[in-house]
Amino acid sequence: MTPYSFGKGFYFVQFSAILNSIASRCIHLALAWWVLSITSDARAFVIFVAIGTAADILARGLFGSLGDTYDKQRLISLCYWMSLISAITIALLATTQTYLAIVLIICQALGGLAIGIREPLQSSIVPFQISKEQLSSAIQWRSAAMTIVTFCSPILGTGLISLIGAHNTIWFGVGLILFSIILLNSIKILNVGSKINSKLKRPKWNSGFSTLKQLPPEISLIKITFFINLGLFPFFSVALPTYFYQNYSKTPLLLGIVDTSFAIGMFLGATKLATLANSLFGRAITTYSGYLALSVGILIFALMSQVLSVFHIGYFSLMCFSMCVAGCGLMVALTNTSFMRSAAVPHNFLNRVSASSTFGTGIANPIGVVITGIFISNFGINITLILLSLILIIAATLSFMSTNLRQVLSLSDNEIHGAYSRMYPKAFSKDICTTKILS
Repeated sequence: MTPYSFGKGFYFVQFSAILNSIASRCIHLALAWWVLSITSDARAFVIFVAIGTAADILARGLFGSLGDTYDKQRLISLCYWMSLISAITIALLATTQTYLAIVLIICQALGGLAIGIREPLQSSIVPFQISKEQLSSAIQWRSAAMTIVTFCSPILGTGLISLIGAHNTIWFGVGLILFSIILLNSIKILNVGSKINSKLKRPKWNSGFSTLKQLPPEISLIKITFFINLGLFPFFSVALPTYFYQNYSKTPLLLGIVDTSFAIGMFLGATKLATLANSLFGRAITTYSGYLALSVGILIFALMSQVLSVFHIGYFSLMCFSMCVAGCGLMVALTNTSFMRSAAVPHNFLNRVSASSTFGTGIANPIGVVITGIFISNFGINITLILLSLILIIAATLSFMSTNLRQVLSLSDNEIHGAYSRMYPKAFSKDICTTKILS
């Protein structure tokens, strides 16, 4: 594809999202390192993660309809400013070595609220910026780009912590957020959804849930993703930093290498492997195999961690390879299910359906964090890693049992566009006039 083949607006929005995501991940790693260095207690950091995650999930449930009503760019920009305020406050505390738990909790809540509103917007804005024929390629491009974020962030974050310290790493994140605000506001986006919905009554805050419960494939996907989040989110946000801090506190770069191995797998899954596997085996089988690869990869990592209390290059290499396999599996499945939702859901319902779905699945995040904290306190970090990997195996098992999900994933690219409107028309009957305009 040639440069700007999706349009300048698409690239500017997505690159601003990339910068903001890199900043969020660097700040998260630096905050973890700073809090653990002061408290030497993983439970303290667990509380901050749980608060931020709960705010994120709550925002998706309460404010999902905003993106189908108001200008998406302005909402995203507002969220970036909220993230900036939170990041600056955390940076000031870290710089002055002032540990104020209540202030950190407020900052995590504000940052989580911003993430919960902006992330569905960054996805749901895509169909308004490109043609229907470009949707699959645009989602694949976005998935690949976000995996680069996952690829760069751990190495960048842990590398900066090693070189300039945790507090300066947080200031680096502040700079990235500021630049993302400038980038986003340098363009004017033609928001079709905003113009059409300005003539209509604003949807109720729970309209996304009302629609979602009438879509059996999405319900099945929520169940699968719930268990994935229950195991995978605390695995990366709490268990991995705790494991490497307890065993290799003087070499934070090892954590970055493991995270990056996962990201490399994600990049491979989001680019060539997903397309190749879909053409050979079909979208449904490829998706289920992706979930299986994710769970098996994390299980192998957990088993290797049992024997890596003393560093061994062979075991560590196998650990990194298993993370690469897991990342590839996750992104293969995620790319296919993201395309399914973006194509099958009418555009004027997409943001609220996506937000409501991530609310349902994201509830698992704070629950998983709390459970992981309990596991670490009672069983230790090594057993906790095993238990989290078993949760992912449950998710893979559920995916193979979902006939509704298989039915939609098996549709061709032409058939899947607008599939939910044809299969479940009652789910969108309240806004049928708008649906016809946007489909």
